[in-house]
Amino acid sequence: MIKWELKKIIKEKSNIIALVLMIILFLQISFMKPMLETQNEYFNESKNEYFVDQRSKEVIANEKLKSKIDEISSLSKSISLDKEVSEMSKEKLKLDNGVKYQDVNFYKVLSHRMDFGLSIVIMTIIIVMISSNLYIEEQLSNVSSIILSSKSKEKVLYSKLAIAIFLPIVLYGIYIGGTSLITYIQYGQPLNGNLQAYRISDIAILIKNMTINQYVISKMITSTLMLTGISIVSLLCSFVSNNSVKSIGMSVGFIAIGKILPMFKFLPSTVLTLVSLGNYVDVMIGMSKISGFYNGTINILSKSFDISSLCIIGYVAIILVSILGNVYCIKKVLTK
Repeated sequence: MIKWELKKIIKEKSNIIALVLMIILFLQISFMKPMLETQNEYFNESKNEYFVDQRSKEVIANEKLKSKIDEISSLSKSISLDKEVSEMSKEKLKLDNGVKYQDVNFYKVLSHRMDFGLSIVIMTIIIVMISSNLYIEEQLSNVSSIILSSKSKEKVLYSKLAIAIFLPIVLYGIYIGGTSLITYIQYGQPLNGNLQAYRISDIAILIKNMTINQYVISKMITSTLMLTGISIVSLLCSFVSNNSVKSIGMSVGFIAIGKILPMFKFLPSTVLTLVSLGNYVDVMIGMSKISGFYNGTINILSKSFDISSLCIIGYVAIILVSILGNVYCIKKVLTK
């Protein structure tokens, strides 16, 4: 039944748009990169000119590294700031004191590209286009009545749920594979992934004490959870809607709701804090950073919880709840 669903998806005219978006997705990868640790370029407003540091790459990189170490070291000795930040800084220096720069260009670029805002938005558009129409198209074409009268109706409906779950995983997996290959061709093999992640971050003081490899994996997990949640909710919208426009509109509304909720100041402060930082819109376009970042803690029932970790748990909860919602809708359809 999954093969039949895939064939149906491939035959849809909207796939032309999806194909164009995929081409754009991979074309922009090659051109998007952050400022490398071995580069120093900025616009000098006082002189109204663009400055490019002409010193050797090693000198620039070691200077940047020293600046990061000084910031982290200063926080590790501070008693006026968050105790957690101080302890985290001490641990980072203990694990990697940053004595000398080592090549991390591959990871620096890959980390930037793997959750680049435009890429995530394009993948979200593709996922919403496909998942929000998985069932609605059959309703509009009166195919649903044929499916419901067949002996395989349960398999057909549950195959839609399987598609909604695995579509974002496969799509993001293809993106990560393509991104890794392009980055490898441009910057060589990945090196020094066992070093601390602050070496590839422009906000070194807020990076948790984790290796570069762990940091990259945490980014992958976060993006996968977000895209999977959006996909399954879009399928749910397909089950409860009666036309494509409504289904897509509801899916977009779900994505945007987290950006809107902070406006309702009467909500509990804990909820406002979590949705302000972890809403899909801000995380997707890079305004909020939660993967591997320390964003403080909040108290729930007299216990302290890491805000970034709670946001990740929230994404998992959305997936589980939306799966249950789809199962309920499927059973409701089967009993018609």
